[in-house]
Amino acid sequence: MHLKIKLEWLLLAALIILVLPPMQQFLEQSMVTHMLVQLPALTVIGWRLGRALPESWSNKIAPWNRWGITGMAFAIIIMTYWMLPRALDAAVSEWYIELAKFITVPAMGIALGISWPLLNPIAQGVLKLEFWATFMRLGWLYLDLPDRLCANYLLSDQRVLGQLLLLIGSAWAIAWTLRVMFGTKIINT
Repeated sequence: MHLKIKLEWLLLAALIILVLPPMQQFLEQSMVTHMLVQLPALTVIGWRLGRALPESWSNKIAPWNRWGITGMAFAIIIMTYWMLPRALDAAVSEWYIELAKFITVPAMGIALGISWPLLNPIAQGVLKLEFWATFMRLGWLYLDLPDRLCANYLLSDQRVLGQLLLLIGSAWAIAWTLRVMFGTKIINT
């Protein structure tokens, strides 16, 4: 007997697992896992949901999301908010901010999943460059500042996050360079 499970159900199960208190507490005990595991996982779940939406839904929002601009603006606003150290602190300390995170971050992923394919390739390139620059800026900021930015996390955790952001940003830049110079596709960006 071959059991076929719909992608939407798998994504919903993954979201429920991330929301359950043991997993939530595990991922939020460290600034690194909070920013580099939990938030991206919620975004990817939203992205996949956005890509799995019926075409009729995409057609209904198309007049308000011409060329993907509205959806990308929405996603950038949410991404910018959740990169603020104060937002991470509030999500750990206040239940209603935590709830907002579990709603807005997947919503950002849905907006990305719907809007990214609609963007002009030049706009995609500009946004990729800006996302990369944001990784590098935040990495440098978290690494170089002598004070903690998040009250709920240790300074050493902040520095490890800074190093990892710089490392990921550097790997991203190398992958792009190899792709542009030699046509070698290491990652799909």
